[in-house]
Amino acid sequence: MIRTLVEGAVRRAVALPGTTVRFVLSEAIMYLTEEIDLTDVLLRGVDLDRVVDALDVNRVVDGLDVNRVIGAIDVARIVDAIDVDAVIARVDVNRLLDAIDLPRLMARIDLNALLNDLDLDALLDRVDLNDLLDGVDVSSMVRGASTTVTTEMISDVRSGSERADDAVDNIVGRMLRRRPRDE
Repeated sequence: MIRTLVEGAVRRAVALPGTTVRFVLSEAIMYLTEEIDLTDVLLRGVDLDRVVDALDVNRVVDGLDVNRVIGAIDVARIVDAIDVDAVIARVDVNRLLDAIDLPRLMARIDLNALLNDLDLDALLDRVDLNDLLDGVDVSSMVRGASTTVTTEMISDVRSGSERADDAVDNIVGRMLRRRPRDE
């Protein structure tokens, strides 16, 4: 019976003018696309594993214009989207510092090259001598220095006068023909 219905429909369709056939087909396709989920039909009807297996990935990659792909990437937009604070918050700084071999790192530093590149004049221009001297107790330094100088001078004078006393004592002793004392 279905065969008879289909044959009858085909005979009638062939007899119709082309515009009528196109209209009927257009309406049928529109009805089918509105009523049927084509994605679901496609997913159920297509063996995607078979499609992927048949895909020649090397040919696809060879056909890529890498420069064009890279040129199309908006790096600024990607960087703007990165939450740098969140990335930094995840860094364990203590673990990072523990991993640093400081003696090995210092051995790699060429201090002579660093000092040769150092502009001492520019560095000294940035030093505020007034601010630096405000923190220095000059009076205390002068007192300490003068106390040390005075103490040393008094000690030297005493030693000198002791030696002079001894020399005078020896001269007087020789003149009076005394015997030298054993000390």
